[in-house]
Amino acid sequence: MVTKFVTPKDGATVTGNSLDVQIAFSGFRLSCAQAGKPVVAGVGHYHIELDHALVNMYCTEKATVSMQNVAPGQHTLTVLPAMNNHMEVEEGKQSITLNYQPAQPLPAIAASTATKPSIKILTPHAGDKVSGTFTITVAISNFNPSCDLFGKADLAGYGHWHVNVDSMSGPMMGMGTMLGMACSNSFQGSTEGLTPGTHSFFALLVDNQHAPLMPDIFDKVDLVVQ
Repeated sequence: MVTKFVTPKDGATVTGNSLDVQIAFSGFRLSCAQAGKPVVAGVGHYHIELDHALVNMYCTEKATVSMQNVAPGQHTLTVLPAMNNHMEVEEGKQSITLNYQPAQPLPAIAASTATKPSIKILTPHAGDKVSGTFTITVAISNFNPSCDLFGKADLAGYGHWHVNVDSMSGPMMGMGTMLGMACSNSFQGSTEGLTPGTHSFFALLVDNQHAPLMPDIFDKVDLVVQ
């Protein structure tokens, strides 16, 4: 499993408030539907890191990274192939150096004083039958989900949420069973790779660095996978 940058090039100067990335990959097939499921040879996705901090997982050859709360100057961008359980294949990675010189810097997002965050799964309901692609919707209170802050320094009151299946603990802060990340009130999940029967789906609040809030703040629903 190997990934490389097509664009940007090593040493490039970035002046925009977001960075468009194109990668080339070999040795595996990209699949977000399989993320968080058992490892399958030849199937996976890739991770992008900014200054060695995970931004997100991706399953298309093109991706966009926000430069929100990124200081001007030299930064390292890394692309790493990852298996379905998010274990990264270090020998297949590539890192490049970028010079960030924003033409019109974004206003910095500052910490929030909100307290007692919560998340509640609204749909599907316990016992519902799901197959293929399905949508999980949530209500979030006293917390500010932000995709632009993925992988950036932690800020009180900010972060996003992860969707896990059957477990939210284990290596990599529990990311081995993570279907994906969300920063709105909905997430598109997939039953691909799951055995038929009842499975537990978790919606878990995490910080910008993808670490679960302490103590865990989550909701769970048991669904029947067909």
